[in-house]
Amino acid sequence: MLVNSNNPYLSPPDTGERMAERAVRSALPFVYLKDHDGSLARACGAICTPHAFVFDADRRLRYQGRIDDSRTGQSVTTHDLSDAIADVLDRRPVRVAQTEPFGCAIVW
Repeated sequence: MLVNSNNPYLSPPDTGERMAERAVRSALPFVYLKDHDGSLARACGAICTPHAFVFDADRRLRYQGRIDDSRTGQSVTTHDLSDAIADVLDRRPVRVAQTEPFGCAIVW
């Protein structure tokens, strides 16, 4: 979750402790972080939330874009992020390396 620390009204305040509680409660099968000052999002070129980035073991950007092709679960036809992760883990070229992300704009 990206939070603009200059304007707490743009995103809900979220402490590391609250994020850890949510991860446990939701049984999230992955690690996530809080980009307190937006420096990681800026460095990656994030334009909205969510905007996914997949790096390989050599820290090369292999995928960037949306999570799925639809905002509603029943309309999803491609799982772009999952497909990219599978490709990277299987050491294959990423089938679709970039898609157009959609979501709430990040206000810097």
